[in-house]
Amino acid sequence: MPATEEAVAERPIKEAVSRRKQASRAPDSDATTINKQVFLQKFVESALLQVKEGNLDEYHKLVKVFAYTRHSTNAESAIKYTADVSPWIQALSANVSSLGITYRDLVTTVFGSDWVTTSNSRFVRSYTTLVLQIVSAHPEWVPQAMTSLARWFTYGGHHKDAESQRVHDNVHVLVQEIHRAIPTCGPSLVAALAESWPFRTIKANVQVVYVRNVLRCLEYAGGVRREVLQMVLNHVLQIDVEVQVELDDLESDEESEPEDTGVFEFEDEDQSDADAKEDNDQSGAKGDESEESGSDSDSESESDSDADSVASDLGRARYNAKKTVAKLDALMSTLLTWLERHCLVDEQTGEMSESTSRLFLLFLDLFDTVILPTFKSRYTQFVIFYLCAQNSEYSDVFLGTMVGNLGEPMRSAHDRMSSVTKVSAAAYLGSFVARAKFLAPSVVRSVVGVLVQWANTYMDWFEEQDVQKQARTYAQALGAGAPQADIERHVVFFAVSQAILYMFCFRWRDLAESQSGGPIVETELDSVCWCTELEGLQRVVFSRLNPLHACAPAVAQQFASVASQTNFMFCYAVLQQNRRNNVYAGDATQSPDLALRNKLDSFFPFDPMALPVSRQFIDDIYMEWQDVGDEPEDHREGRDIPEDEANVVEQIVAMSISPVPPLSALPGQTF
Repeated sequence: MPATEEAVAERPIKEAVSRRKQASRAPDSDATTINKQVFLQKFVESALLQVKEGNLDEYHKLVKVFAYTRHSTNAESAIKYTADVSPWIQALSANVSSLGITYRDLVTTVFGSDWVTTSNSRFVRSYTTLVLQIVSAHPEWVPQAMTSLARWFTYGGHHKDAESQRVHDNVHVLVQEIHRAIPTCGPSLVAALAESWPFRTIKANVQVVYVRNVLRCLEYAGGVRREVLQMVLNHVLQIDVEVQVELDDLESDEESEPEDTGVFEFEDEDQSDADAKEDNDQSGAKGDESEESGSDSDSESESDSDADSVASDLGRARYNAKKTVAKLDALMSTLLTWLERHCLVDEQTGEMSESTSRLFLLFLDLFDTVILPTFKSRYTQFVIFYLCAQNSEYSDVFLGTMVGNLGEPMRSAHDRMSSVTKVSAAAYLGSFVARAKFLAPSVVRSVVGVLVQWANTYMDWFEEQDVQKQARTYAQALGAGAPQADIERHVVFFAVSQAILYMFCFRWRDLAESQSGGPIVETELDSVCWCTELEGLQRVVFSRLNPLHACAPAVAQQFASVASQTNFMFCYAVLQQNRRNNVYAGDATQSPDLALRNKLDSFFPFDPMALPVSRQFIDDIYMEWQDVGDEPEDHREGRDIPEDEANVVEQIVAMSISPVPPLSALPGQTF
């Protein structure tokens, strides 16, 4: 046979032999892999058994395998880590039933590893399965697992990192799987979130990232919604109060900042001897001025140093206050954005969905327990303001809840333990009705009517309790007002009265109508008709309790102005007599419960939102001040405002009944 034919004949034989060799090698490769996996499983099993015998060498090697901390974005180290640990994950998975409390070091190392930062999705799924198997077999490890996972909710907050979203996704997938496998893990999740919560002094980016992830947990862990939202509100509220405290401290520092008299003396070399002597007298200097020129120079230097120190302190205070305000703004906008996404409308009925209504009721309950009792909260309460704007029924429920918090008028004088809550409820009623643009006029009238009736019922009770005393004349009522000790006793009545006056200043247009029944014309206010809900208000204002002397001066002054301009009521005589007798000053310094009085004077919870980002959610539903117009000249005559009351305008600005006329425009002022 020729050589070529012989070669052709041998080719099928060689191919068959080659195929048989390949077939024989494949099982050897699989066998090698299987043998390696079996070896690792046996090693893990042996290491765990030796721990009970006191031999920890192999156990420590096993712990070291899973210890991984990502120090950089080095992709090679991450790839090596996933390749090295992947077979060990399967080996440990086969022994999860043994991972009790004895192996705390191993389990905490598995949980605490930086495995969530790897980009290998297959590895992440394997690791997720391992952790899930451990907590399913040993539920006692759930708190530890939750704590190790919650710490990743701040990832990406200290610096911009493109992979932070992937890390958060990996964590949420595992938390959700644990929650699905162990429905009772809610308390462990809440505890882990509380433990991992960044302190309020941490920068805003970290706070925002954490809050976003915490709120994201509610997408799959609805059973802990109340606890989680309460933590969020508490955290925002703490920063809110901190902002107010810092602003108060800053205002106090600015008021106590010494005048730069030394600087002006240094620059003005031609200052007269008389002026120089006066300045020396103010600084405590004695003796002849010419003999103390050297010491004056030293004093001026020290004064300059003190002024620089004060200015530096104020600068730092302003900077810290601005940072805190920006942090609060970021957190408030994060929470409002989350609410906006969850305020859903039922497509079939066109009404708010049932889930939205449940969310509102939950926030209302949290408001009642967390926000309402908190003094100096400035912006956190706008969460409930925003929710009430979503549906008129929500507003009705909120207003009804606040009225319920006032309680019965007859009990208010005796139930002193809850006076703070009652005063807060009255403040929220007044401020909410005044500022909520979305409220219908009928609702405004209804609330005003309820509060006027409440105040009249209280006065009926008061008069019945005071029948043994002789009735005062009208002039005495104007001059004496309530006794000083009655500020504490009747503080709820005064808070309700102030709420009525405050609402009138803002919503008097909803309380009036023209004689023809149409809308009022502000240039023809002599012919307006007032709603029946206001019928008892004049009795309240001119009562022996004299609420105008207890209300914040800004509210009393503004009500007198608006009431006179609209021809509703003329009560400047009461204010004038109160000032003449200095009733307000006496009460402010001698009241047995100064905290309640301060609260009544300064707390207007829905003053304008000054947070630039968060206010975008509020501006369209918020009512700004609308001026009635210039006050008639004949109302200005005979009314003199002393100089010590010039700060009333500043108080009006503080409570945001603004814009405010300048001092020259106030009644009785001539310049």
